[in-house]
Amino acid sequence: MEAGDEHLTAHELRARIEEQRALRATLINDRATADNEVAEARERQRLRRELEKERYANAAVRGEVLSLRGQRRTIDNDLAENMPGAPRPTEQKRPPSSSALAKSTVTYASNVAKHEFVWEVQGLSWLEQQLTQEGRECTNSNIFQVDPTDGYSTYMLVFSPRGGSLEHEADDDYQVFDSIPRGTLALIRRADDYGTNLCYRFFVRDASLEFQPLGEATRVAVPAREGDEPACFVGGPLHSDSKGLFGLSFDELLGSEWVKDDSICFKVCIEEAVMKEHPSGGQIRVGKTDVVYEHKPPSVEVPPPTLQADFLSLLTEGRHSDVTIEAAFGEAAPVAFSAHTIILSQRSDVFAAAFSHEMRESATRTLTVTDVPPPALKALLHFLYTDDFDEVQKVLREEGSSGGSSSSSGAAASGGASSGAAEQSIAQLQAVLAAAHKYGVLRLLRWAEGQLCDKLSCEMACSLLSLAHVYGATELERNCLAFMKANMANVVKRADFAALAPEALVKFNMHCAGVDPAEEEPGRKRKRD
Repeated sequence: MEAGDEHLTAHELRARIEEQRALRATLINDRATADNEVAEARERQRLRRELEKERYANAAVRGEVLSLRGQRRTIDNDLAENMPGAPRPTEQKRPPSSSALAKSTVTYASNVAKHEFVWEVQGLSWLEQQLTQEGRECTNSNIFQVDPTDGYSTYMLVFSPRGGSLEHEADDDYQVFDSIPRGTLALIRRADDYGTNLCYRFFVRDASLEFQPLGEATRVAVPAREGDEPACFVGGPLHSDSKGLFGLSFDELLGSEWVKDDSICFKVCIEEAVMKEHPSGGQIRVGKTDVVYEHKPPSVEVPPPTLQADFLSLLTEGRHSDVTIEAAFGEAAPVAFSAHTIILSQRSDVFAAAFSHEMRESATRTLTVTDVPPPALKALLHFLYTDDFDEVQKVLREEGSSGGSSSSSGAAASGGASSGAAEQSIAQLQAVLAAAHKYGVLRLLRWAEGQLCDKLSCEMACSLLSLAHVYGATELERNCLAFMKANMANVVKRADFAALAPEALVKFNMHCAGVDPAEEEPGRKRKRD
């Protein structure tokens, strides 16, 4: 009874009753209208789901059409090898004979699609009771797609607070299981009989709003199903015990750092390579091969260079020579070399100046050299024609062996064969250095200087210092002075040390005092190579 009804008269009460009866009739009409609206809303929902199903079916057919068109292009381009119905070629197609296979690459990641999906469940503490009212044990996300070219590459996430059944009511295509799965968090792929390759990983958002991984990434090859009905793929931390995410029960999870403002947020990262063909149609090859050919012109064998040998043969054979260089050294018989003025003039300014004046015998065009031994002059000429130090050493070895053969027995008898050969080698290098200095062949002079630096000894240090002083061999001079200072006790006892020129002794004293004689000597500058 409402307040004030006790003060109403009988007439007023009858009037109020009629008002309520009229109101009830109006409400009954409104209820019928609302029932119709609910029925219409449910019909619209059913139609929307049916429309979505038709869209997914069309997307799948569209993917098959694209695959078949790709097969047709492959066949038209004569690239089909393992395609159903295509004859297997008996021989691999070869490139033109002028090309060669330079690189072959096979990739298995060309058709991999990637996608990230975030799903938040709010009101988590009410989830278990609300699911009880709905008559199920899990909730699910909306459907999302990974590979836009394949209508079956669609997924959803499901979450069961107590690790119960993962059956849901979202879509029939996501409820086709070989056996009812149970777990806490799972990834469900739409029912399909084609194979696919997956890599997925779950993440959960923490209190700092950062996503932390839930387990490791999982790679799985989902094989195609032969003869059976299509089925869903289910992946995730499936289990049958009461423990859930991070080993926490649902009650423990509610009080953990993973729940903020009564909400929990999941993320899944998926990489998928869908199979466009079914194995029943023939053998499948997933890898994509790419080859690179390089053009190879016909092989032409190019002979080695002969310029050095050709120039040297002009000297040794005397072909087209126009001058004779005669070595008349000491009492030995003169040795003549048939040479070419154009080559010697180009290689040595001193030779060029000599050829510009009258020679001793203008009729025979002979240039006589009296201060250079024949082996050193021959080595000099070989270098001028070849610019090769190996040729210089070859000449010195040949001349040394021929010159020392007559005295080899005496040297062997005295036990000084090796010592004599070393002294002869030093004498040859000294003569080459002197010849290079005389004719201005700086490159040969520096080489001889370096060779003599390697042959320093207590016996030869003083004589090589005198040689370096005469011919301006600064590096040889420095090495001699350093060697003599380091071996002073043995060097100063020798007679050739006492016989050194005063200038050489001054340089030795300056070096011992820490002063570089080459830098202090006025008017003496070493030429740069």
